Amino acid sequence: MKQPITAEQCLYTAGIAPPDIRRQTHGSTEKHKQETDLRHPLFDHSYPRARLKSRKSFRTVESVKPDQAASHHLEVWNTWDNTTNEAIQPPKQQLPSGRELQRKDLVTLNRAKAKVGMTASTLHKWKLRPNSECPCGNQNQTMDHILCECTEGPHCTDQDLRDCTDAAQAWITHWRDKI
Repeated sequence: MKQPITAEQCLYTAGIAPPDIRRQTHGSTEKHKQETDLRHPLFDHSYPRARLKSRKSFRTVESVKPDQAASHHLEVWNTWDNTTNEAIQPPKQQLPSGRELQRKDLVTLNRAKAKVGMTASTLHKWKLRPNSECPCGNQNQTMDHILCECTEGPHCTDQDLRDCTDAAQAWITHWRDKI
């Protein structure tokens, strides 16, 4: 049984902006087209007041030129970032490091970045293991323990995982069949 990562963690790991930001950028681009393109069906159209405050239309957002949409997308994403996990990469529109790894190694890397590996503590929580003790003797085997403290294998930092350094690859090679 594998522990799924949240959609937010999955998007960060894949280097994709969250849906809210993608939707906002697309709406801003549509607003700009509506205001400037004579061919747009809603050009120079006046709208009635919204019935429900929760309903947000692209007509109510700020206008962004289509050629500036990508930079606007990243600016909003940078201000929106509310993660506390340092292993997750900062927002950028490119593939994350480690993309050249084999699938099993890439899965291990992404689990380590998102801190959701199948550790003894997780398996104990799911009642698949009688205790959460680490083979090194620590009472609680968590991802942070495996990454930084465990004497059973190599250590690496969140920055190593983010950059997929040699230390991270050694860690992945050691733990890929265990977490």
